[in-house]
Amino acid sequence: MDVDQIFPELDMSGDGTIDSSEIYTFLLMWGIKKPSKRFVERVKNKCDANNDGKLTKEEAANIGKVIQEIEDLLSIFDENDEDGDLKMSFEEMRKKAATFYTTHADKYGGGKAMDMLNHWAGDKDKEMTMGEFLDIMFEDRL
Repeated sequence: MDVDQIFPELDMSGDGTIDSSEIYTFLLMWGIKKPSKRFVERVKNKCDANNDGKLTKEEAANIGKVIQEIEDLLSIFDENDEDGDLKMSFEEMRKKAATFYTTHADKYGGGKAMDMLNHWAGDKDKEMTMGEFLDIMFEDRL
């Protein structure tokens, strides 16, 4: 999608930036069906280089990269969610931790596997949601 072409249509206020509601529209145009508010905010926060709560055209150009990153992370979550309940148990993560580390450490950093295991902090009955997984893995990434 050509950001130069679509950005002026999205920038309803004409101030050279797009806000969350305009990012929502952009994501719909990108083909994301019914993006949640949390998804929109996650995308905005990852693209918003100057942390002003809005995206310039240059910042909006990164939306495609962010969407791909989220899709890659969701695929990793699905690989580890053996029973498909959209939650990852300690047992599911423990079984896959070595594979996860060796497969994804270069891209996401070795500390991310430890951050994942620390989520359970001694409570092995706790489950990790997809959102929590994204919060850990997506932190400080772009």
